[in-house]
Amino acid sequence: MNLEFNPDQLALLDAVERIASAHEARSVLGANHFEYSTLLQTDLDAAGIFEAAAVEELGAVAAVAMIHRLAKLPQCVELVAAALVLPLLAPDLARACAVFWGRRDGPARWLPGARTVLCVCGDIVETAMLTDADVASLDSPFGYPVGRLIEPDALSWRQLDLEAAELRRLWRLGVAIELTGCLEAALHAVAAHVRDRRQFGRPLGAFQAVQHRLAAAAVQVEAGRWLALQAAHSGCDADAACALAHAQDCTPAITYDLHQFMGAMGLTLEHPLHRWTTRAKMLRADTGGAQAQQLALAAAVWDLEVTA
Repeated sequence: MNLEFNPDQLALLDAVERIASAHEARSVLGANHFEYSTLLQTDLDAAGIFEAAAVEELGAVAAVAMIHRLAKLPQCVELVAAALVLPLLAPDLARACAVFWGRRDGPARWLPGARTVLCVCGDIVETAMLTDADVASLDSPFGYPVGRLIEPDALSWRQLDLEAAELRRLWRLGVAIELTGCLEAALHAVAAHVRDRRQFGRPLGAFQAVQHRLAAAAVQVEAGRWLALQAAHSGCDADAACALAHAQDCTPAITYDLHQFMGAMGLTLEHPLHRWTTRAKMLRADTGGAQAQQLALAAAVWDLEVTA
């Protein structure tokens, strides 16, 4: 794996950084568990950011690095389908896009406001167009807009001619890097807190136990970023499953420690920590959680028929 981005990728990431930095300070805290930013979405669309994966000089590696940066914002926009799945597999489908795995009657993130829905069942991928009248928004403690289809069987579903296995690979890759970005942003927020917060006449971050646990979290998060970049570079099913398995597996311990060190402040709507950690908790369960990814990894590496 080449560990350096090429000039085109660096130019894209510089543009993403400028957009992200401009919006970082605009977040409105204290109102909801999540903040969907239409202005951020507009700026990303206008810059053509989400087409990067389909450009040969940029590819999935640039798309993954882009998702990682945007996932660290307090605001949220739909990233995985927009940056990986649609440009590489179904560029003609409208954004925003929500995805179901198997059943269509359960809750799904990004359904409120979605214009396209995908349903993956075995080797079959179907899609339907949506209007706001097709979706009921749900109250959710997680950091995403969540909804359900009001009458899923009444939609005009049509089968897409694309490989479900490739969609799963891209989805695992996207969720892995989005989850890693959320954990990294949360970790940075807590590191800043323990530098400033004083107990017993010393900053919290001066205590060795705090340092060790934050250092361990930083190692896990950085490993997750490199695993996702490697999976994007290789295009390998096993690498994508490994990246997501790692990110989902380390999430509970990291989020527990971060909230321990932040204290009650991390649970208030006035601080952004809860946005990243509640997103992480939802992503942790995606496509069956870490155990499902570990089984998929075993199947890919040893060519086994593995069932959960």
